[in-house]
Amino acid sequence: MALRTSLLSLLIALSLSLAACGASDPNKAKTEALTRAVKAAKKLFERTQTDPMANASFYSVAQMGGTGIHYLVASLPDRDNNPDTIVCYEENKPARPWCVVVKPGPGELEITIDGFGAQLDKPLLSETAKLGAYKRF
Repeated sequence: MALRTSLLSLLIALSLSLAACGASDPNKAKTEALTRAVKAAKKLFERTQTDPMANASFYSVAQMGGTGIHYLVASLPDRDNNPDTIVCYEENKPARPWCVVVKPGPGELEITIDGFGAQLDKPLLSETAKLGAYKRF
């Protein structure tokens, strides 16, 4: 009987421990969505190097006074109703948590894409995208 009780206690403790490990990061889905959004933004900007339509679109936005954020937001696919989908895209600084921020630089023909989580003072991740030079067709 004592062995059965000890075994049952051990199984319960193990189950609780595994459940606690799975719940250790309540923002895991949001962090993954933020990572996907930052990487997708980088890929979108870098397409201006090789895709003539992307290049023309980016520089068309720029010639009308737009910036990288305008190009990015206009180029995003439709967002689904998933609560973990990133919907905040801003220029220079985040307006709220879980936001993708685009700013010029650090170099010429480069754009920095930062992904901010719950804290607005430091991004969780940062990527630099290289832009293609303006091409006349």
